[in-house]
Amino acid sequence: MKSIESSPYWVRGIIVYFLLFNLPVTCIFAQHNLPVIKATATNVKIKDGYVIREGIWNLSPEVKPDVYYVLRPNSKHNVTFYTDIDSIFFSVLPGNDYEFIVLLNGKDSCFTRISAVGAGSIRDVGQGTEALISPEMLAMDFVVFRDYLQSEHPGLYRYKSRERLQAVFDSCLLSITRPQTRLEFARKILFAISEIQDGHTGSNISSLLIKSYLESTKLFPLYLYFVNDKAFISCNNTDGLPVGTEILSIDNKPILEVRAQLFSYLPSDGSIETKKNQTLNNNGAFPFLYRWIFGFADSFSVNYKSTAGDIKTIQVPARLASDFECEINAGRKSEQMLSLEYPKRGVGLLTIKTFDRNRLGGADQYFEKFLVKSFLELNEKNVENLIIDLRDNAGGQDEYGAQLYSYLTSKPFRYYASVESTGKVYTKEENSLLGTLQPQAYNFRGKVFILINGLSFSTTAEFCAITKSNLKATFIGEETGGGYNGNTSGQTMKIELPNSHVQVIIPRFKYVNQVKASSFTDRGVIPDHKVIPDVLEYVNGMDVALQYTFDLIDGSKK
Repeated sequence: MKSIESSPYWVRGIIVYFLLFNLPVTCIFAQHNLPVIKATATNVKIKDGYVIREGIWNLSPEVKPDVYYVLRPNSKHNVTFYTDIDSIFFSVLPGNDYEFIVLLNGKDSCFTRISAVGAGSIRDVGQGTEALISPEMLAMDFVVFRDYLQSEHPGLYRYKSRERLQAVFDSCLLSITRPQTRLEFARKILFAISEIQDGHTGSNISSLLIKSYLESTKLFPLYLYFVNDKAFISCNNTDGLPVGTEILSIDNKPILEVRAQLFSYLPSDGSIETKKNQTLNNNGAFPFLYRWIFGFADSFSVNYKSTAGDIKTIQVPARLASDFECEINAGRKSEQMLSLEYPKRGVGLLTIKTFDRNRLGGADQYFEKFLVKSFLELNEKNVENLIIDLRDNAGGQDEYGAQLYSYLTSKPFRYYASVESTGKVYTKEENSLLGTLQPQAYNFRGKVFILINGLSFSTTAEFCAITKSNLKATFIGEETGGGYNGNTSGQTMKIELPNSHVQVIIPRFKYVNQVKASSFTDRGVIPDHKVIPDVLEYVNGMDVALQYTFDLIDGSKK
């Protein structure tokens, strides 16, 4: 069954007045000496502080009064109502109401109140994740979330049209019909973020989940590893199922349907699934996400394939997350974030775990100095094959990707085709990565092999895209988690929704990479050789992608 968040779009210009503002009248509306504005259409736009709200208010003469609750009742700010032909402005102070009349078509008086008194009896939030919040307050939160995205996110429509995303937002808003806890409401927020298809748009929901579930909530007791459209046990907190067992279904839900539904709540660039898959595979995320999306159960019916190939079913009890005992040997545990090694004759292995200046500085490592030293050394040693390991590198400074590429090319190059925010298009004078960049004098001239996976993201994906477009480098592993054509990232703004206190992170700059056209527009860098460990290789920390690269260099793989 589809979740209501994914139900098809069926109405434009939705009226959420019923959800937001259909509140009991507790006093008689004073009609004397009120300011009057005019309208010939029922649609009204509201500017509440610096949030512009469209499609949430319609004039209703029969409602007396029609009450609009400001988004920030505890702070002074400006509120303006715009009809199709007129407007009215109030400087709103906490604890006050502001009343006026909208004369519709010269005959119908719409008595309107702007209230900064606070939500009073309809607000029931608390700070706990189990407190119920009224649908009126949740609908208001969702409108705030939507309006901030539409006004502040420069890449909102990179992958989906305005009409398609509006349909998603409308469907989510219409589905808010009952009181919910913060974590229940958070599903709608994360579903909408996932639909945007922007991996840099984030939230504090994962930390809320961990905080809520870690101490007192029983969870599905198995860590799962998804690979090649199958799921295997990577760590077992129950008896009877060894690591490596293939899981076919949970509570009669086929495992690929389970994965697909969880994917619909995980953000990523475009249609890329490798980053979502890595999220499910790493750090025991699956039990937490499964509980959040599918609900509580004391036990689970697990259908599996035994090592002998028999199909069997077992009932496994839920367990507290604090009782889990899972340690997976992830391999590649070098403490150095930047390192250059020589694992084989004529082969250099350059490992870059992050492009984040602060993380590197905290480890007393400095990117520019490291590159100078490393590439001088590679040239002095006449290294013929260079492996650059960028797996799990989530990105960092924009310029670090361009600097790394400048050591691999002998030609001038461009890095970004464009950079823009919602209010400005930047020039090469303002961002040097928009101009023509020069190669380093002692660039590497040998063969280049680049290791990537679904956690190769942001700056890392940009570097990979430029290298894929311009060089004959060989990529090994799995598709990058960041888009080939660019991303929306850079500086971010954080908003906290006023009633649920869910936080949302919105990136401020839309980047377009200077790359050759590809046959797809919504994918990452696709490896030349797809190499992903199976479940036993994974749990034993075997680096199959690196070994595959050695075999390519030796000529035993082609």
